[in-house]
Amino acid sequence: MEAIGRHKRTEISERMVRCLDCEVCAHAIDIISAKADLAATKCAPNCENCKNLRHSYDGKPAVPLGGTCNTVLHVCPNDGNKWWQSNGFFHLWQQVTSQTKWVILLRQEAKPKHREEDIFF
Repeated sequence: MEAIGRHKRTEISERMVRCLDCEVCAHAIDIISAKADLAATKCAPNCENCKNLRHSYDGKPAVPLGGTCNTVLHVCPNDGNKWWQSNGFFHLWQQVTSQTKWVILLRQEAKPKHREEDIFF
């Protein structure tokens, strides 16, 4: 086990680092990038908001603090950790540890959405 930033107990694989205390996983193209992403993410094992999002599914959907069930991107007001609802139907959330990925998700969310009636076949 290796301490990485605020994460004192971690397990490391080829391109992924996981904190055993708060359960956050940082995936990257290489282990150096994964460690850097994990180090930049706060370890918050007692944050109820983050716990609820991490364990959300269709049978027990989580609603982020200050958000709704339709919220797609969320920054936890308790610890600043970033979240993305990757599947709104099944209420699946992923913690975003990469700043690059967060910027891409923000850009995607800012794009205008097409309505079904605007699409012609």
